[in-house]
Amino acid sequence: MDFTLSGESKMMVKAARDLAKQEIEQIEAKIEEEDAIPDDIWQKFAKARMLGMMIPKEYGGIGSSALNVILILEELAKTGSAVAFLMALNNSVVETIYHWGSEDLRKRFIPPLCDGSLWPAMAFTEPGTGSDPTAITTSAKPDGDHYVLNGTKRFISYGHKKGYGVFYAKDETEKVTAFVVDKSSEGYTWSKPWSLMGLAGQGLVDIFLKDVKVPKENILGEKGKGFHILLRWIAGERVQQMAFMVGMGQECLNESLRFAKERIVRGRPMTDMQGFQWMLAEMHASIEASRWWTYRVASKQDEGDDIAVDSAALKLFVVPTIQEVARKALQIHGSYGYCKDYKIEKLYRTIASPGVTAGSTEIQKTLVGSALARSKEI
Repeated sequence: MDFTLSGESKMMVKAARDLAKQEIEQIEAKIEEEDAIPDDIWQKFAKARMLGMMIPKEYGGIGSSALNVILILEELAKTGSAVAFLMALNNSVVETIYHWGSEDLRKRFIPPLCDGSLWPAMAFTEPGTGSDPTAITTSAKPDGDHYVLNGTKRFISYGHKKGYGVFYAKDETEKVTAFVVDKSSEGYTWSKPWSLMGLAGQGLVDIFLKDVKVPKENILGEKGKGFHILLRWIAGERVQQMAFMVGMGQECLNESLRFAKERIVRGRPMTDMQGFQWMLAEMHASIEASRWWTYRVASKQDEGDDIAVDSAALKLFVVPTIQEVARKALQIHGSYGYCKDYKIEKLYRTIASPGVTAGSTEIQKTLVGSALARSKEI
């Protein structure tokens, strides 16, 4: 498969690189200190046309591809900032509403998520479940022209920011249904953001739904088919998350090269020593393998293929691979790598997150293994 980037893709990568250097890197220290992302960064993404990228122009998007989203995310991820995750979340939530929503839902909810005026959310996880849909306790009971939602959602990124989110609840048939919920609805409240080891400013909050009324026309897809919507979204999210890992892995290598070239040991730079050269070579090979596999799965997504198993296998490979890249980078930096004055410290903390979020590594093994066991092809 030819992964030579088109002129359009190269322009998008450059735009993402410029945005990262001119906007994100300039505020990273403030984000780390305050554990919050400034609201105006949202409008900067919109101005750069990086929100709702896969959405047709008539709804406020640019009609681009999943691969281009991945390319931009990889570049933004080199900052190690949760700001990159914000861009990814927007694109995945908006695409989900577009794919499953009625024409009315598309017209009402997609444009303000594309123009940077409102914030997205995706709410499935609860205090008692992160992977098992049968354990959901949030309920949705019919009441005239509405459903009334009650329950608690956990670790919801930007759930406290004004906008719309896709929420999953058990309807009166005990099946999971997806609803588009206005976060300004009466009875919708939230906790203070969780304090995380990395990803400062990601804004993970608990959402408390107390008799929140949602119009029946806000059902996304078909009633009782919410879990199918969730699985498709998670598959795309995994690919985005792995692009995030690839970008951070590349930055680990970049930082290690800079440090090793400048660090003089016994009159010679560290890069003259075979042991460090081997470490750098292993890091490079690991990143390249992760990068091209990520591009491949994103391309299959653009082709309309079911990427549930592919994305799980991708994550199963990339997470430990890039975490090992980060470990080597820390070793190359020595004691300096353990200091907050060096970027590798933040990258190391942030790279730990995908192993336990959006489906743990162990869950990916179960998904891939069970799919292989069911397969009739040998």
